[in-house]
Amino acid sequence: MNYCFDFIETPIIKLFVLDSSEGVHFLIKDNDKRIKNILNLYNPTKGLKLKKAKILINNLLKGKISKQKNIKIKFLDGTTLQKKVWTEITKIPYGQTISYSELAKKIKRPDAVRAIASAVGKNPVGLLVPCHRVVKKNGDFGRYMWGDKIKRKILDIEGRGTADSTYRGGK
Repeated sequence: MNYCFDFIETPIIKLFVLDSSEGVHFLIKDNDKRIKNILNLYNPTKGLKLKKAKILINNLLKGKISKQKNIKIKFLDGTTLQKKVWTEITKIPYGQTISYSELAKKIKRPDAVRAIASAVGKNPVGLLVPCHRVVKKNGDFGRYMWGDKIKRKILDIEGRGTADSTYRGGK
């Protein structure tokens, strides 16, 4: 497999991306501790295979589009539960949020909220697997891998002030 990488400068955060012809494998903050290991393990070449990924990521963070456009995602690691959680997160509609307990119910593991929250936090493809849309039952953010400030900005870009989510006092 030929892996490729690049750093993407967005309006609110600089990101590292690893992809291949099979999809995006990692989308993480540019100072994430995993980057060194990823580069050593996958020996990627500079420049992304999926050129539209870079455009999509920038457009999402500028609020120019309202949903993900056919970018394949391929998880290179993770447990069966983590992959199930990450896949379910991709179904959360743009501009909406759900709670960790709602997410646990959706994957039929209502008693595993802590394990679900842990899986959300280990999401290797931030933004495209929109873990920022998962919040605590009371609307608080919980802990976000890129920090609360970035999570708030992303939710504000997506929500545009609407009351259609737990975060905004809705459902």
